[in-house]
Amino acid sequence: MLAGAGIIKTEPMAPQNQLVHTQHIVPRWHLQRFTDAHGVLWVYKQNLPTKESRAKGECWERDFYEYSVKGRCTSNRYENWLARIENDAAPIVEKLISLEPLGTSDAAVWASYVASLFLRTQKVREQKAAAMIEETQSPDFIRDLQHEILRAGELVFAEDLRNQVEAFRASIESSSSYYHLVGLEKSTAALGEALMTKNWHVLQSPMERCFVLSDCPVTTVELAPNQQRPGVGFGHTLAAIFLPITPQYAFVAAPALSQWKPVVSPRVVDSINQLTVWFAHKRVFAHANLPQIKALVNGEFGLSSGCNGLGSRRQEARGRGVHRVFVLG
Repeated sequence: MLAGAGIIKTEPMAPQNQLVHTQHIVPRWHLQRFTDAHGVLWVYKQNLPTKESRAKGECWERDFYEYSVKGRCTSNRYENWLARIENDAAPIVEKLISLEPLGTSDAAVWASYVASLFLRTQKVREQKAAAMIEETQSPDFIRDLQHEILRAGELVFAEDLRNQVEAFRASIESSSSYYHLVGLEKSTAALGEALMTKNWHVLQSPMERCFVLSDCPVTTVELAPNQQRPGVGFGHTLAAIFLPITPQYAFVAAPALSQWKPVVSPRVVDSINQLTVWFAHKRVFAHANLPQIKALVNGEFGLSSGCNGLGSRRQEARGRGVHRVFVLG
């Protein structure tokens, strides 16, 4: 559908006088597209009653994109940067739905939006912090780090490195927001570039089905022969990246040789919804109160463990042993 192009670098917006403290993890406009005709967003949680809500009241945390280091505060730097990306991406949804070809600029904006939407969530923050803490506790970590520094022409004693790593690990454990946010811009650019190398499609659900959304809405799966494994990194050759954009439409960036019908079968919708529920952090959203969605959330919630789509070779190798096999359609 679209040819690849470079990612547009979006500079963080200047801090505003009035700081924003209610910070949405999934943008309100995206949640609003999953509301019914009365603006009701149906919220599903595992083994709890489905509740009625509004887009404004879901998927937010106070000061989620803020941190303070040595008395210096971020003052909405990342909140404003993300707002710029999501505001630029909002009008592109209608172009995608109408199958209007995207120009280079629009494609870059949408790739940045999908990448940032994957990275900005609570679930990814928790997984990144846990993975870094686990990695730095490995007996080989200090030795490997010392070797890399030595290759760069500098000798640092192991004990000094150990003290620095322990201080870094303590800062992550006390404030995971810092570690999450300091790499957010570079990680978004890297994942956006990976998205631009794939073929883009918009899938339409049949009348008897609908797509659902979650609080960790971007999902990945490896489209390997005979089986598909969820959680592969964006840059993997066989990775497909999914994002539901309305109850009727879902975006997918997929390998060049994969084939997709414009209107997919009910089984494909069910499979994508299963993937969405597996990746969810705490909540799943839909435009209606549907028993089949409730049954799916109760039975399948949070089953995508191990590899999280961040693309680390170590994470992918570790994740392969624990993933349930996913069948797309």
